[in-house]
Amino acid sequence: MIYLSIYKTLNADAAVKAIFGDNLRIYEDIAPIGTSTPYAVWQEVGGNAENSLDCPAKTDHIMYQVMVYDTNQKRAYEGREAIRKALENQSYILNPRISGYETETKLFSRGFDANWFLAR
Repeated sequence: MIYLSIYKTLNADAAVKAIFGDNLRIYEDIAPIGTSTPYAVWQEVGGNAENSLDCPAKTDHIMYQVMVYDTNQKRAYEGREAIRKALENQSYILNPRISGYETETKLFSRGFDANWFLAR
């Protein structure tokens, strides 16, 4: 199975590390309980194969979503922007502005949807 190299890409970016720490607080699917803010979570939300009639698909278009969580609204925006800039050379950004506030956790959420063209 081929995986998206989101964490590897973000770990190589100085602007992302400045916000999310040298030991990145960026997780696939779910953050551990008690994770310090800001942190980000990403997940695959869909996709499709780039099919051809003469051969099997060589590329998958993987739709994924990134969400940044923070107690500070401005820093949540900055985290989203840093991650988006780091990933947009490998991805096609679909929805650049997802925003919310979670009343139970009192965290602002800022994120985006994107497609990653993943060679098989």
